[in-house]
Amino acid sequence: MNTYPVQFYDLLSRALGGNDGRRLQGFLDNVVAQKYNELNIPGFKFADEMQLDFTYEQLQKTAGINVMAQYLDLDSPATPIGTEGAVIATGRIPRMKMVENYNEDKYRKLLIAEQRFGAGSDRVVNAAVKALFNTADTLVGGHTNSLTYQRHQVVSTGKFTLNSTNNPNGLMGITFSSHVPSANVNTLSGTKRWWTDAEYATEGNAADPIADMIAMVDVAREKGIDGHFEVNATFLDKIIKHSKVVAAIAANLWPMAADATASASYLSRAKKIEVLAEIVGAPINAIDAKVATEVYNKASKALERKTIDAFESNVLVFVPNGELGEILTVEPIAIEGGTYATFYGGRLLMTVDVDAKYKCQSFNTEMTSLVVANRAHEMFYLKPCNA
Repeated sequence: MNTYPVQFYDLLSRALGGNDGRRLQGFLDNVVAQKYNELNIPGFKFADEMQLDFTYEQLQKTAGINVMAQYLDLDSPATPIGTEGAVIATGRIPRMKMVENYNEDKYRKLLIAEQRFGAGSDRVVNAAVKALFNTADTLVGGHTNSLTYQRHQVVSTGKFTLNSTNNPNGLMGITFSSHVPSANVNTLSGTKRWWTDAEYATEGNAADPIADMIAMVDVAREKGIDGHFEVNATFLDKIIKHSKVVAAIAANLWPMAADATASASYLSRAKKIEVLAEIVGAPINAIDAKVATEVYNKASKALERKTIDAFESNVLVFVPNGELGEILTVEPIAIEGGTYATFYGGRLLMTVDVDAKYKCQSFNTEMTSLVVANRAHEMFYLKPCNA
């Protein structure tokens, strides 16, 4: 039996020349941060301060229209104006966790390379750096996608729910509602539905997508809300092929042409979306964001990865421009003596540890963050079909 020093199972030392938080932090800041795609959370930002407890409050903010002054007699005091926000919900922020193990099999491959090329060779060091990068990038990217998913669920459904689809290995049946007023949700029925079948092949006889979208814009503008539409990219592709939409685009571009509808069908996707936005009176943002989950299938004895859309289909959302809310975060706690690094301004904590029993080095990440909307009452939803 060969007994190896603990450094043998230390990917940090092999890749960075030492095992300490300073080296790991520099690696995350200068390597991983430059590669991974940016966080996709338009309208939301991290709260400036992290909190120590797990409780969150959802504030409801009003449109930015100043209240007019009051007309009073000379000696009467004015009534104080309302505060900017009112608390409409409280709850507890859930913790996200991930772990990646650099196990014995992976280390043996490095050992073979060391025996062949030498422990300090560029080939061995580069292999270790690549392995460290893949590990760190996977973990940071997982939390990035989780926050992106939260944002798009909050906007497209008015809530974020943990279930077997998005959290198959963790908590389920927990919903963080944004409390969108029921009056803000318009669900079409009968022949007013844009499509009456699940295949999007049969259009409702009374369907009028243009009028429905214009009505959403009008209601928002009457309330002083300037905004844009957000739609699942795949669903938007179906919308711009709807016969009433194609006819409206054709009439807008070629009002006097007899064969305008036929010509409109040959326009590019981008042009169709541009003209549709002009017709309904608000920009249309196609949301194309996919995330993945992984679960062990006992029957096949294999890990199965499933890709899902972060932004729900079969819904159009009129979203206010500007700030929509915040990402609240509980400050992570680390114990002295370990190897740590952080990401997202200290909100994501990475802990690295060596396990002698399982002969592996574990890379653990945690992040206790929740996307919380404060303008959900200014979002308007149209559900145009039952597909």
